[in-house]
Amino acid sequence: MRMDSNSIRTIIDIVPVVLATDPSVATYAARTLHKLISEATTNDLVWLDQVLRQRSSYSGDYLYEWQKLWPDQLGKLERFEDASVSLLGMASFHSNGYVREAAIKRLALITSEAELPFLLLRANDWVANVRDAAYDAIRARLKPDYARSLIRNLALVSRLEQAGRSDHQPLIQSIYQLLQSAECRTALLESLESDDRFIKRACFKLVLSSSEPDLPEVVRKALEQKDTVVRMWAAQRVSSAFKGAELDQFLTLMKHDKFTPVRREALRILVQQNSPSLLVELRAALLDAHGSMREESRYHLRKLDTTNVAAFYRDHLLAGEDLYSVISGLGETGATSDDHFIVPYTSHHQSKIRGAAIQALAKLNRNAHVGLFIEALNDPVPHVSRQGLNALADKVSPINGERIWEIFHSAAHAHVKRNALSLIARLGKWDSIYYLLRALRDFDEAIADMSKLSIERWLARFNRNFSSPTAEQLARLGLALEENGNMLDDQTVEQLRFSMAGFKHT
Repeated sequence: MRMDSNSIRTIIDIVPVVLATDPSVATYAARTLHKLISEATTNDLVWLDQVLRQRSSYSGDYLYEWQKLWPDQLGKLERFEDASVSLLGMASFHSNGYVREAAIKRLALITSEAELPFLLLRANDWVANVRDAAYDAIRARLKPDYARSLIRNLALVSRLEQAGRSDHQPLIQSIYQLLQSAECRTALLESLESDDRFIKRACFKLVLSSSEPDLPEVVRKALEQKDTVVRMWAAQRVSSAFKGAELDQFLTLMKHDKFTPVRREALRILVQQNSPSLLVELRAALLDAHGSMREESRYHLRKLDTTNVAAFYRDHLLAGEDLYSVISGLGETGATSDDHFIVPYTSHHQSKIRGAAIQALAKLNRNAHVGLFIEALNDPVPHVSRQGLNALADKVSPINGERIWEIFHSAAHAHVKRNALSLIARLGKWDSIYYLLRALRDFDEAIADMSKLSIERWLARFNRNFSSPTAEQLARLGLALEENGNMLDDQTVEQLRFSMAGFKHT
């Protein structure tokens, strides 16, 4: 997270004060700046580097003395003991390349580890001499004593991977190889507990790509992380690193992971290994709650087995097992005639089951269940109502607009109003605009705004459809505009009147 603007402003304000002629003022400024820099994150330093090197809203006349700083004046920044590293670090952000190079060479003589982020930042400097000086200093620090400092600055190392001023890969690989060495293992393992998500991920990636004796313990730890990215990396490592009973243990963990890609990886490993229990595992995956897992299982079963998947789902549905997965799976694989198995579940007490049933019916036999979809639209649970909307979205034309309006008008829940209004916007051209105008008077301001936006879209798409209104449609539209036009701006009203003007009925 970047520093707030006040902290950045403070640092920028303090930088030139360290050059004050009054020793007490300069010392106080140096210590304050050092404290702020010590608390800065790597992202903060990246931003500071950009701000100090470029003219911005932060720069001004008060930075003049700092901006005209020359290399032979950097000795003034080395008189503040521990704070000197931060001052030289700020000098490494100077707009003058000679100053940056001199600052890096002086930072190279400091071995407190606080100098490292400034060296890494300058490794991608656009001036070759500055880059070379930074490279030399970084290489001198590629030793186990610097492991923890390198880990703390992995974000800056990673930033070099995206940089294009030079080929940084040899340096980056040297850093990673050092951190993966046995001498740095302890520091790397400790960092798996870091509160910084980037550092934690980077360290897990480094540890998982090694082949140290503690790899099983690390993989197990990775599979227990909340971070799904780390768990996925661990899952991908399992197939190449383990065999036999150890592999089976990890597969058991992976098969029960909440993250679908991890479960899918376990299934793919079983397929690759041609496990004796493969068919059992594939059939079990047919009952997974996630559609992609069910599809993965069906893909492999089609090549290995003659299982009638739709019949498999019918049998489980009759047994009342795994209702959500079975209803979803039957919707994905069944025939039109299978809809009667699913209809009773559209009124199930669990909203998840109701939603799955509506979705399955829409796939199996959409035209036959419009009434059920409209009932679902009025469901008090948002995701069920949404499934009703999805089922009806492609079949709006045959639906009576007045019926949808009645749902909208009498809805007790905001999500029902929103979904009904979405359907209204999909009605035929001259029906939709009539109901959208009436919706402008809804007491819910958000719904009224949604209607205004839909009217704007109707006008923008007017010439995409050349259908003509009937006399009745034109008459009631004119009345709706008279009654609700005051809810729109004059320009929109004028556009609507113009849209109607070309159609006359006797």
